[in-house]
Amino acid sequence: MASAVEAGKQVAFLDFQLFDRAALQDADEFYQQFCFWLTDELDLDDQVADYWQKPLGHPQRCTRYVGRYLLKSLEQPLVLAMDEVERIFDTPFRNDSFSMLRSWHNQRATKKLWKNLDLTLVTSTEPYQLIADLNQSPFNVGENLRLQDFSAQQVHHLNEAHGLPLSTLEERRLMQLVNGHPYLVRKALYLVASDRMSASQLFDRARAEDGPFGDHLKYHLFRMYGNKALVNGFLKILREQTCEDEVLYFRLHGAGLVCRDGQRVVPRCWLYADYFKAHLG
Repeated sequence: MASAVEAGKQVAFLDFQLFDRAALQDADEFYQQFCFWLTDELDLDDQVADYWQKPLGHPQRCTRYVGRYLLKSLEQPLVLAMDEVERIFDTPFRNDSFSMLRSWHNQRATKKLWKNLDLTLVTSTEPYQLIADLNQSPFNVGENLRLQDFSAQQVHHLNEAHGLPLSTLEERRLMQLVNGHPYLVRKALYLVASDRMSASQLFDRARAEDGPFGDHLKYHLFRMYGNKALVNGFLKILREQTCEDEVLYFRLHGAGLVCRDGQRVVPRCWLYADYFKAHLG
């Protein structure tokens, strides 16, 4: 985002974690909140109600609002950055929402005004899992950047950047537990550095549902519940370190839960192995 600002572009950042439950359960509420929030980030006057009077679908209303009002009101090109977009994974309108973003990208080819919009989407889930029709996906156009797990050296540098809340031994223990998982490393360092818990409390309660990683672990657990094939596939990986079904492997790998280690298929980290053995077995 800093590069975009240096290039003379305006940046609007929307963290989808901030959408409330009401918005994630009702399409009309979601699209209106999206438009109002974006308007507020751009410091423009709210005109959402005026554009919501037309007898159109929600993606059409949202597109008209962005194209006919927001983009026309800006003096600079806009970079719209959206984080945690997998938050709408379980909503009934996820396909429509991602298709809408893809259409915004496509309009850049034919409409001069839309050339002023760049989209950046951040997700911790493989993009192909977020929308059924890849021809309508915003994730298979443009450039994809993949965040790899941190090395021990990178974890050490992050620990230094946080003021060395973990000792050298605790750094190694964290690597053994989460295997460099970027989100889990960052959260662990933040919790200890901010004195929200001690390092010993972090490790003692790492697998607890109300522990430091509880929300993250439960999110993946609930995503698997109701899908017997995924549960059975993951259990086989936990017990036998193998997965003959490539579709199941790619779904579990895409969710960030498993990886290949030579000929074996293993949980991404010990934290996942311990937690899911206890809750799926």
